[in-house]
Amino acid sequence: MRTPLRLGSFELWPAARRLHQDGRPVAITARAFDVLALLAARHPDLVGKAELMNSVWPGLVVEENNLQVQVSLLRKILGRDAITTVPGFGYSLNLPVTPGAAGTETSPPVAPGMLHGRAADLAELLELMAQHRLVSVLGTSGVGKSLLARHATAGMVSAWTDLAPCADADTMLRTVAGTVGLDADVPCVQALVRHLGRRPCLLVLDNADRVAGALPPLVDALLARSATRVLVTTQVRLHLPQEQVYRLTPLAVPPPGSPLPEALQYGALELLAARARGHDHRFTLAGPVLADAIELCRQLDGLPLALELAAARIPALGVAGLLRRLDERLTVLATVHPGTQARQCSLYDAIAWSYALLEPDEQALWCETAQLPAPFSLEDLMARQARRDIGRTLDLLGTLVERCLLRFDATPAPGYTMSASHRQFALRQPQPRGQALNAPAAHRSPHPAG
Repeated sequence: MRTPLRLGSFELWPAARRLHQDGRPVAITARAFDVLALLAARHPDLVGKAELMNSVWPGLVVEENNLQVQVSLLRKILGRDAITTVPGFGYSLNLPVTPGAAGTETSPPVAPGMLHGRAADLAELLELMAQHRLVSVLGTSGVGKSLLARHATAGMVSAWTDLAPCADADTMLRTVAGTVGLDADVPCVQALVRHLGRRPCLLVLDNADRVAGALPPLVDALLARSATRVLVTTQVRLHLPQEQVYRLTPLAVPPPGSPLPEALQYGALELLAARARGHDHRFTLAGPVLADAIELCRQLDGLPLALELAAARIPALGVAGLLRRLDERLTVLATVHPGTQARQCSLYDAIAWSYALLEPDEQALWCETAQLPAPFSLEDLMARQARRDIGRTLDLLGTLVERCLLRFDATPAPGYTMSASHRQFALRQPQPRGQALNAPAAHRSPHPAG
């Protein structure tokens, strides 16, 4: 059943085995859920004890107090008077039961397997989601934002919307409307707010990069006029006052020379090894392979997509052979696997997606920084042009740092660094014709810094 049952302020999804209250998932044991589902299906009729016990514990002989324990748990969740006991006979549900609206809950793609190296990220994201109604998972292309969101919302997603194909506000609104079951030829913000206001839920806006500028009016209205909560995965912030940003960084890389048990505690190596074994069950980290694998993780900056693509090449090249080919990483790290999204078919495509999100002046500065030694300081950059405007330069650097295209480290000396993969890509680009960086501050177009 894709349509839920409304039980007062609760929503019961029998097929998905979920119970929500006001859009939030409710913890419930499997046996208690089975009891509730049968009572709701037979509402308002009385359900006998024998029928309940045979349904909840099929083929097993159990004591009647087991049923009483589950009913007691349900009363703690639903309210003391939610279930009526008819002594000697059975129980009935004492809540109004009505069909809910179809389409307000759609599950995201099933999270595949383990979430390697992200236990701390998952716990921190869940804590933020519990405390804030608008959370944006921010990170570069291929870092694993969508996968983390799938795990964080497992069992609680009300509406999961992939916005990657959307390039404008109209397409974005139609996509969200279709996800939440709003039948409208030309949906508008007000119609979506009214629709979701009747069905409080968690709205997941996945891959919002290209429409991040069009989302704030919708998200702001939802937060102001409904109980909807919003989780966004994006490279571009919404810049709303209510937005709580979770910055997702690449996986941790073990230090060179780490012994195997210690090295496998680091997410980058754990992911690489798991994916390599998936491509060839004979893969091991024995002998010199361990040191090469750690170096491969370091060279690829712990970026999950790069590690996934690298693992697929190991059966044909070996780890050492792949290391020797990293000067060609933008073409070597690619896949032709059917069903792979275009922006994730290769490391080059992933970086190109991020690059296309930049304004021309941001592209120009980023490509310029690729020519500087690593790390470079603000003074190094300013010295390249005598009349460069420092305010505008800081705005652009802030955006590049926020998009994870540059990294700023305050110690031991303040400086900026660019990953080797990003540097290879940037050096391949023709010098973009960006906005002059020495324009006087009074004439600059406002642009949000990081």
